[in-house]
Amino acid sequence: MKHFALILIIFGVLWLLLGGYYFGLTHNPNRLAFADYKESQKHEQSKHKASTPTRLIIPAVTIDLPIVSAEIRNSLWDTTNNGASYLTSSPIPGEKGNSIIYGHNWASLFGPLMYIKPGEKVQIIYADGTRKTFTIEYTSTVSANEGSILNQTTDKRITLYTCAGWFDSKRFVVVAILDEHH
Repeated sequence: MKHFALILIIFGVLWLLLGGYYFGLTHNPNRLAFADYKESQKHEQSKHKASTPTRLIIPAVTIDLPIVSAEIRNSLWDTTNNGASYLTSSPIPGEKGNSIIYGHNWASLFGPLMYIKPGEKVQIIYADGTRKTFTIEYTSTVSANEGSILNQTTDKRITLYTCAGWFDSKRFVVVAILDEHH
């Protein structure tokens, strides 16, 4: 009986440690950050309420999430547990440049992103009900020190990313280009 009680105590302590670890992951504002990303000047964009992105849909991997506006404040990246974060200092998706959207690597958020393939479609829905479609060009796993993946571009792209790797040390990145004919 003593051994059984000791096993239960050890098991309980392990569960507490695991719970603390996951709590720390969930509440770490830099979990999704790129260590070397430097925000360039605020991108000139049409800040009309109607053009605000509100929803991200990727049918191929059954992602359908609300989009929440996010900022980098004092080197801390805003995150949400309820959808995808859109970095408002980047262009509005569909405008010239690199629009940045990121989310936690959870099954209910960006976890399924890992299974996406080039050629599949990403849809962004805006506050006025309009919809733009993007085609995935490529995916890549990079280190958290490769913030250059978020640099501005001359095309109309979105860069989606989530955490990957051991202790979230890497980023799984998806780059998609606007379908101009839609």
